[in-house]
Amino acid sequence: MITPELIMSLGKKDFFQSLSQTLGKMVYIDHVVLFAFDHEFIPRFVDGTSRNMGSITSKLSQLYEKSFYYYDDPNLKWIGRTDKKNTAPLLQQLRAADIVNAAYRKYIYEDHGLLERISVIDHEQQKWFVLNLYRDVETGYFSPKEMKYLQKQVPLISALIKRHLSLLPPVIWHMNTVPPIEKLESLVTGLGHNLSKREIEVCARSLQGMTREAVSLDLGIKQPTVATFMSRAYAKLKISSLNELFSLCLARLSNRR
Repeated sequence: MITPELIMSLGKKDFFQSLSQTLGKMVYIDHVVLFAFDHEFIPRFVDGTSRNMGSITSKLSQLYEKSFYYYDDPNLKWIGRTDKKNTAPLLQQLRAADIVNAAYRKYIYEDHGLLERISVIDHEQQKWFVLNLYRDVETGYFSPKEMKYLQKQVPLISALIKRHLSLLPPVIWHMNTVPPIEKLESLVTGLGHNLSKREIEVCARSLQGMTREAVSLDLGIKQPTVATFMSRAYAKLKISSLNELFSLCLARLSNRR
């Protein structure tokens, strides 16, 4: 998959065009869009390109951000995941017809002739990004063969994205994508359910990406105690994973809008 042209384009404006052309030798792609998540878990448009001359990626990305449609994007449930058993980048498929939010489906997909999206989701040191590959209605759905090819290429695609982002100006990639502890503690506190101070502190640090050992050192408590506080918090919130906690915080952010 790697070509000299693609390597030479890393960190440059034509990177996504080169990536699209390279992938296009095996998989037809109409649009490519990259989002990086900021310190409030909000996706921010980095760059994108379209196969045709009139690229719609910037326009759609602005609509996606300003209309808060990302709160209805199923990809959000994967952002912030810390599954130690599966740290590989994810490949997620979304068809326009499966989008529940009617406004999101209409204004982003139907009005612009988008049929399907494939997303590569990964992170680098708690900085999360999503690369979206789109198909137009005229092009048709990704075939099982194409999906199989993309699945095999996901680790390489992710590695290329990380390298590309590392070469971009600091304002784009090296932004503070890890929320400060104070903000996370405020979000967790706002969930209610009579969480104790320690439960809030442990949850906030886990959301920030700290390991159990790191939380233990930061708060000056033993690792089993960290696990106990997390379990108690989960029980009060009626959840069973960090992903669900992350989703609750996202929902609270959404309600503040």
